[in-house]
Amino acid sequence: MAIKDKLRHLMEAGREKEASDLIPHVDDSPPPQPGRWTAKDNLAHLSAWRLTAAAELEAIRTGSPAPGSVSEDIDESNANVYEATRHQSAVSVLDEARRSWATLAAAVEACSEDDLLKPRIRRPEQAAWQVVPGNTFFHIAEHLGYWNTERGEDGAAEAAAIWARDLATATFPDERQRGTADYNLGCFYAVRGRADEAIPYLRSGIELNPSLREWAKTDTDLDSIRSRPELVRLLA
Repeated sequence: MAIKDKLRHLMEAGREKEASDLIPHVDDSPPPQPGRWTAKDNLAHLSAWRLTAAAELEAIRTGSPAPGSVSEDIDESNANVYEATRHQSAVSVLDEARRSWATLAAAVEACSEDDLLKPRIRRPEQAAWQVVPGNTFFHIAEHLGYWNTERGEDGAAEAAAIWARDLATATFPDERQRGTADYNLGCFYAVRGRADEAIPYLRSGIELNPSLREWAKTDTDLDSIRSRPELVRLLA
């Protein structure tokens, strides 16, 4: 299957997941606690990063400078998006979500297969196409995990993480991508202190994609289980 066909499939799957699991909860209700993100806040965040992904693809395709939306400081970008969108109405955020999907899809369609294999901006070790999984289904699963956990819906959070891992595994036959999918699921369990479930996926992820070993040594997602002997041996 061509890269573009895979990206179409992943975007459609991500859009359907967002529509079924998040959008029905998007309204103008205030957060249950100050500073906690609502479904609306999560959707606004996801939309902003899809637009960033589209802008990066366009810059790569045309050989233009990096767009201003491609920030080197992710935490700063996230804070800026939150401040810019948290007072928007649910209707406005839903409209922007639809626009972000259409904009990203158009950016993908404008690229040739060769364009999608060009290096990413500021992440030249990755191919351009990799901006799409990270800003669609993986990102959606990550935020469904955060949001559902905060609501006490642990089963829904886990289901979203497993969905993303299974989708990636079914779509990408190469070991590096399947390794990244396993590693991400391991991180889901690690953040929640579930070491016995996390470590097998972390091990599989690193074996399939050895470049993740160095990343794992400083990945804060693993901090709660970092002293486990199995993980210490894995990262040695």
